[in-house]
Amino acid sequence: MPVADRWHLPPELIYHVIESLVPLNPHAILPPSHISTKTLLAMARVCRDVYAITTKLLRQRCIYIETDRRLANLLLCFHRFVPSMPPVLSLRNITSLYLEPFGDKLDDLPTAIWVRELFCEVSESLRRLVVMMPFQSLDPLDDHLNVRRILREGFERLHKLEEFVCIGDYPALSLQDDPTDVWRLWPDLQRLTLFGVPIDNHWLWWDIATLPKLQHVILACAESSVGVNIKDEYFHKLPRDDARLDRDIKIVLMDGRPTYTGMSTARWDEIDPKRKMTIELHENSRIYVII
Repeated sequence: MPVADRWHLPPELIYHVIESLVPLNPHAILPPSHISTKTLLAMARVCRDVYAITTKLLRQRCIYIETDRRLANLLLCFHRFVPSMPPVLSLRNITSLYLEPFGDKLDDLPTAIWVRELFCEVSESLRRLVVMMPFQSLDPLDDHLNVRRILREGFERLHKLEEFVCIGDYPALSLQDDPTDVWRLWPDLQRLTLFGVPIDNHWLWWDIATLPKLQHVILACAESSVGVNIKDEYFHKLPRDDARLDRDIKIVLMDGRPTYTGMSTARWDEIDPKRKMTIELHENSRIYVII
């Protein structure tokens, strides 16, 4: 067929096909090994017309940092560009990130500094962060290199974060001169997931109650649940007429074992007459909704 007679697909149709390469779940952050990530990388090398949209999708859905080396390489790319290719969004516009740069130990000063640098770079754009770090591996008394302080300085910069998921260890970065949990410092936080939290802790419910936009909290493998009255803990942290207590909030307790049977539900109708808080129990693949 002569070149002049060939059919050309409209760019909008091509873009739609490329966008269909990623999973429908908008919250999924894809690792480098995922077929969608590999396909997007291949498509980015096809032609100039699709370079912009594929690099945009890679930045939105595929920033998955699971080693210190990958973190270092990402930082090197922040100030690079390809002059022969169409301009694309800077890496500073990352909105979702999976971060697992440490090995078994948190006591790694170079990696901590890289994490702080990364958070400084994306602090204005990052909205969703999933981390897996061995926070419990470094006792504050053994932190001679100030790794915890350096990490805290980075986490504190994420003032526009809306969703935080911490897998494994609780993000214990409190300091003697700065004891507030770091996730309490993010005023726009709406969704929170934590592992291994003692739910009888006063400060846990104080932090949850005083974050004005927090709507969804998942506490996985929570500890010390026997006798705890969650609604009593939450609604008595602030004055009853405080506007922050008038928002709808869902608390999800998750565990593979039946660990929440001793939790108290006394006086819930009195404590929460408007049913502003919903509590769900996920145990042994079963879901129980407690209003």
